[in-house]
Amino acid sequence: MTAVPLPRGAERRGVPPWLALALVVIGGAGAAAQVAVNAELGTRLDSPLSATVVSNTVGGAIFVVALCVFPRVREGVARAWRDRLPWWLYTGGMFGAVFVFAGAYAGPLVGVAVFTVAQVCGNSLGALATDAAGLGPGGRLRVTPARLLAALSAIGAVAVAQAGRDVTGRMWWLVPVIMVIGASLALQGAFNGRVNEITGNPVSTGFVNFVSGTGVLYVVTAVIAVLGGVPGVTLPAEPWLYLGGVFGAALVVFSMIAVRVIGVLRMALGILAGQLAGALVLDVVLGHPPSPWVAAGVLLTAGAVALASMSRAAQTGTSPGQPVASKHESVRRS
Repeated sequence: MTAVPLPRGAERRGVPPWLALALVVIGGAGAAAQVAVNAELGTRLDSPLSATVVSNTVGGAIFVVALCVFPRVREGVARAWRDRLPWWLYTGGMFGAVFVFAGAYAGPLVGVAVFTVAQVCGNSLGALATDAAGLGPGGRLRVTPARLLAALSAIGAVAVAQAGRDVTGRMWWLVPVIMVIGASLALQGAFNGRVNEITGNPVSTGFVNFVSGTGVLYVVTAVIAVLGGVPGVTLPAEPWLYLGGVFGAALVVFSMIAVRVIGVLRMALGILAGQLAGALVLDVVLGHPPSPWVAAGVLLTAGAVALASMSRAAQTGTSPGQPVASKHESVRRS
């Protein structure tokens, strides 16, 4: 796959880079809360897969309601249908669905710590390659020593944060598979960013992501249910158990706003920083002793973000906090 030019008039000016980075950090913290909420919901339902379906349905319902209420959201979806990009750019949500299944089934086989490190390893290197290929809306960003070091630092940060966790899981042959699935999440961010250039509205893009991702999730879950692999469930009454879908929807929207401005790698690193920081805060809120390893992971990830930011500024000739014009805007100005 190569970089795909956008239709004339599709490009949008983004938010300031500092705000884009702040949004994905907040979204990453929400993702940490989503994991905790969905884990509890999975325990109540006795099925992690059922919890995932419920969470995705709640998130999708937010986009559906927005589609029904706000004309601009409908206009954005209409543009995505009218000004069609190559079909594969609309498959971003499917990568998220694949990751959901990987977490539900491969996670217990290799252990949480190994799964997390393998996923982040794949995601960081995948984001590096995605930027280099120009698949994201921000154009090509070549692999520099600083960007490579930033990606490797993120992997090291997660490895440090997982210190002391259980690594006794078996099925180690699944590790490279998990890495590939982690890399596909970088494609999800890049593809959705391209679609967002067409819709001009991150909520519209979120709806497109919901259709492709949750649609696949429903189909596969239905097949598993027919085969007897999904137990019957009774939904709990506590409203907070359904907040996972809200956090997930927020992360999708924030990512769409940010990816064009800061690129796929910095977006992935920002989300990771938010996840680790969110996990640290959750430990304190829930009365668990805060882990110094997670705190060290947060600092390492912050350093990785700074490295990636300096490298991007060097390639574009801007300061780290200055907006970067896309290749489409550069052509218009010349």
